[in-house]
Amino acid sequence: MSDLQASSKLAVPAGEPTQDALIRYPGLGKIFLLWTAIGVLTSLRYYFYMPLIPGKNDLALLLSGVVFYYPWIVLTPVVVRLEAKFPLGTARRNLALLAMFSVPICLLASPLMLGAFFGVMFAFQARLPGPVHEIPWYKEVPVAAFIFWGIAAGGYFIRTLFQLREQERTTARLALEKSQLEAGLNQAQLEVLRARLNPHFLFNSLQNISVMTRQDPQTASRMLTRLGDLLRAVLRQDSRPESTLQEEIELTRAYVALEQMRFGDRLRVDFEIAPDTQQAMVPCFLLQPLIENAIVHGLRGARNTGIVTVSAAGQEGHLLLTVTDNGVGPPAEDPAGMKVGVGLGSTRERLSRMYLNSHTFLIRKLPEGGAEVRIVIPLRFAYDEEPAYDDEQTSTAGR
Repeated sequence: MSDLQASSKLAVPAGEPTQDALIRYPGLGKIFLLWTAIGVLTSLRYYFYMPLIPGKNDLALLLSGVVFYYPWIVLTPVVVRLEAKFPLGTARRNLALLAMFSVPICLLASPLMLGAFFGVMFAFQARLPGPVHEIPWYKEVPVAAFIFWGIAAGGYFIRTLFQLREQERTTARLALEKSQLEAGLNQAQLEVLRARLNPHFLFNSLQNISVMTRQDPQTASRMLTRLGDLLRAVLRQDSRPESTLQEEIELTRAYVALEQMRFGDRLRVDFEIAPDTQQAMVPCFLLQPLIENAIVHGLRGARNTGIVTVSAAGQEGHLLLTVTDNGVGPPAEDPAGMKVGVGLGSTRERLSRMYLNSHTFLIRKLPEGGAEVRIVIPLRFAYDEEPAYDDEQTSTAGR
């Protein structure tokens, strides 16, 4: 037996490994060194106990003090195995059983300890303080009992330390699994939101084309071609939760071109994108619902040319996106609490799930008329490794 790990395994039924079976106790080599060190230190007791004996052999006293503890090299695995089978600190019954087993072990260890001591002394023909028969072996039983319980306490300490480390590993593993499950759930929920958003966009576009087929068939044909190009781009990004702002702007321009075929000169969309935000990461298909909402709701009934402005700028580690229009605007009394449609509702839910509490989604009525949708998300770029999400809640209800 090269390792006391085997000792703990003996206490476990075959085929049923437990946590105790995996504990790595010190091997026999370390046990030998431990008892040798203890023997060297305690042998000084004998040296100072017999300082005036004529012909005193210092080497004999040193070696005899060392081998005095050597019987415990063999007995230590036995005690550790008993403590593993009847663990301290779990039940009073275990303490009683260990005390019962300690009696024969101590009765065996005491004469062995004293015999090893005298054996070395006789080998060196060293003088003793008196006849051997006047030094009864049973006087070493208290020392053996002290050693027995010291070994049991050591085994208990090692096992408890191992269990604490296992609990830490288990806690860390469970936390990782929980985060992975939450991430998977969020991703599934995001896919549901996108699955709800894309058909909504497609339905509205097809409905507009259907109206145009009666009013202007040629324009309707061009709109179908542009819609096909737009759908290919949307489906190409469908597996990605995020894209660069530049890609999102290109997709949005394709949608704007589709709408301008229908509205002609009555619709103008301006893009004011800061150059240093081109590679910023944004949720895919983010801007299209905002522009659609501005066109369908904000510009409805407007007599003048409808102007929609899309802007993006960096702001203290955040990306600020705004979509404004010069239409009628939301109700002045409570724009934040107004009911939202599928497009804005899905966008708001996606932002909440992707950025938790580190984003802002706000819609307000502008003093000069019209509406503004403001989105603030963490500023990250395509080459960043992980999202730098904050924990402060800045999200507000939107339109």
